[in-house]
Amino acid sequence: MKKYMHNHLLFLHDFSVPFDDNMSERDLRKVKNRQKMAGGFRKDSEHEMYCAILTIIETLKRRNMGLIENVKKLFKGAPAIF
Repeated sequence: MKKYMHNHLLFLHDFSVPFDDNMSERDLRKVKNRQKMAGGFRKDSEHEMYCAILTIIETLKRRNMGLIENVKKLFKGAPAIF
């Protein structure tokens, strides 16, 4: 622990470093929060649609692609090539 102490607490000094390494947990947290909101998901189709939209948005963010421009392309009928 002494040898790598700086690496273990790097997120305290460098805010670009995530405090955990579990990306999928962070993604699921968004869905769970939406589910807890008043109304949540009343139908399975709403849940599936929300997950599909969230998947596209998160993929665009992770690949540093223009979010607005690519979503506009999808609405115009361009194929989703990421």
